[in-house]
Amino acid sequence: MGMEAVIKTNNLSKVYKRLFKPKTHALDSLTITVPKGSVYGFLGPNGAGKTTTIKILMDLIKASSGSATVLGRPSYDVEVKGLIGFLPDSPAFSPQLTAFEFLNICAKLLKIPSDLRVNRIETVLETVKMSRHSRDKIGSFSRGMLQRIGVAQAILNEPKLLILDEPLLGLDPYGRQEFKQIILGEQAKGTSVFFSSHILSDVEEICDHIAILDKGKMLCAGRIDELLTASGTKAIIAPENDEALKELVTIAIATSRRDDGSWVLTFDNSNEIKIKLEDATKKFPQAIEISASHEKLEEFFFRIIKGDGAV
Repeated sequence: MGMEAVIKTNNLSKVYKRLFKPKTHALDSLTITVPKGSVYGFLGPNGAGKTTTIKILMDLIKASSGSATVLGRPSYDVEVKGLIGFLPDSPAFSPQLTAFEFLNICAKLLKIPSDLRVNRIETVLETVKMSRHSRDKIGSFSRGMLQRIGVAQAILNEPKLLILDEPLLGLDPYGRQEFKQIILGEQAKGTSVFFSSHILSDVEEICDHIAILDKGKMLCAGRIDELLTASGTKAIIAPENDEALKELVTIAIATSRRDDGSWVLTFDNSNEIKIKLEDATKKFPQAIEISASHEKLEEFFFRIIKGDGAV
């Protein structure tokens, strides 16, 4: 479609009015732009407005004010739905259907040609590692398996945009790792991905953009590498360089060892530490690699939510 943004909202608000009770502002003047081709993490504590935003984007509820466009069209445009893959929060499927039967119904609704359906269903089942359960009834599935089937139906139509509400929910560590590979694989195909999550370590690993909401209001948004500020210095010490390690380990604030035997040491940014690092790198030039250390997304998230820092 030649557009630079796949999702745009402008002063999007949602107010719930209840008889004899105060109004509830679920969303307050949200303005975001999701770049084409990005993996965009939509973050915030419970009640922040994430699911409300996603429901508006999918036209499941109406905004009280403001506007939203998806793939360059108004979010209420029915035609654009065929270009989106969607996974809602806590999806529920007909328990009496097998995984294949459910996906076959989805394929028909998506108007996938009959001669392509079986192959496409088998492909997505393989992608989410559910091929051996294709003939099992959905009612027998665990929560993690249900989530995999939800992802399978979301990518069934080879969408231009994936909108996923808490897709990592219910997945074990192996399942989360596989899901992250699915997301990156979809991005490599040119699909844009917009998803909410509470698992910040996974978001940091695969997202290139994030937005953080709290109580319906946007706190910050942008490229993740630009939002996470440099908070110290990191030194990587090559394997079998014990003398270099001894030189620095006592002044490090954190240490960890990699599988290859190298050590990662983190330091604060004091002038005293900088001088010691300079001396060590001169003494062991082949053993020590120095770079900036950035704060983790979890640290940044809580700092922003608590209001300890502004972006």
